Amino acid sequence: MRTSTNLPVLKVIPTDLLVPHEDTDPRRVEKLVQRVMKEQVLKNPPIVSLIPDDKRYMILDGANRSMAFKSMGVPHLVVQLVSYADPGVELDTWYHVVSGMSEEEFDSELTKVTGLKLESCSITTAREALATNVAAAYIINDRGVRIVVSPDGKILHDIHLLNKIVNAYKGKADIFRASNDIWEIQKPYYPNITALIVFPQYSPSDILMIAKNGDKVPSGVTRHIIPYRALNINIPLSVLNANWTLEQKEKWLEDWMMERMAANAIRYYSESTFSFDE
Repeated sequence: MRTSTNLPVLKVIPTDLLVPHEDTDPRRVEKLVQRVMKEQVLKNPPIVSLIPDDKRYMILDGANRSMAFKSMGVPHLVVQLVSYADPGVELDTWYHVVSGMSEEEFDSELTKVTGLKLESCSITTAREALATNVAAAYIINDRGVRIVVSPDGKILHDIHLLNKIVNAYKGKADIFRASNDIWEIQKPYYPNITALIVFPQYSPSDILMIAKNGDKVPSGVTRHIIPYRALNINIPLSVLNANWTLEQKEKWLEDWMMERMAANAIRYYSESTFSFDE
């Protein structure tokens, strides 16, 4: 345990300047609103990056958190500012575990999506089809592996199509996140599992373009790995809601940071961790 010399960059910004690149989950937003109302603090700051040639900030992590505060009418948020060009900032993809939906309903809803069809194949073929945009996604369940393809053989790499695929089961089933496409690993953890949905890998330039265009990837798809992430800052809601200027709140944050440093209250933990209270 030691204090890091690479302290996170914390900044106060207007909530209206936050631009999500992914959709939000209304159920999670409502739960976060209830938690904030109870705790009266911003526990963990959203991670943002300044959009090039723009005054707005793209949310890399914390879209649901940001929406919760925005829905409460909170005018400012303390965020952690990072550069998307920082080699330490990594972009990965979460997959969806769909649970509690019958396989028949799942297949029926999915094939309604703009005439797409499901085509059986091997896991190797599915991975290759996804990497080359021949498939929009691939599905794994007890029936085996199937790719989501266009009947006319068109190349598939469209954010709107990806949203339609997720909307086929969103709100009709429970959705969990997975980091691998191994059915035998995922199935034992989810007794009511319907399917594992595997999505394409996006690049940072893809994500920036999506945000600038006002589009969004589905909730729980992108995964940003942030070095030196700030946690447990516990900024009082009363400060964020205060009728102060932005400059006054930035001065308050600067003084708060100096107090934390003087009290030796900032700690850097280099080991990997698991959180059991998200």
